[in-house]
Amino acid sequence: KQIKNSIGYIEYSYKMSENLPAAQVQNKEGKFINPTVKSFQDAAKYASWTKENDFYAVIGDPKGATSYPIVAATFILLPAEKADTNKEVTKFFDWAYANGDKAAADLGYVPLPASTKDEIKKYWAEKIK
Repeated sequence: KQIKNSIGYIEYSYKMSENLPAAQVQNKEGKFINPTVKSFQDAAKYASWTKENDFYAVIGDPKGATSYPIVAATFILLPAEKADTNKEVTKFFDWAYANGDKAAADLGYVPLPASTKDEIKKYWAEKIK
């Protein structure tokens, strides 16, 4: 905004709140895609979040003709030796998964799909005793 013809990298919520323009970016399929909630959701569909990889997945530059290529996820890391604390932490995230989608969307974030949240909860039940 301050330097003419400059390029900056910010998260989507700031782009929206400041009414900033955004560039289309070429994705893996060769399509130029605008950053939108829909193109982020399309990108998230290709993430391989599974219990086998502890729900860790790099989701940048995903497949999909309508996927925006610059996406990321936030991860929760819990130390295995802190079982009691981890149970309390997962209660908070369980509440957030049940009640936080609208707040996340209002802030410009894309909530996890319900099926992914369900798999994460099953994982917690197995791993956090």
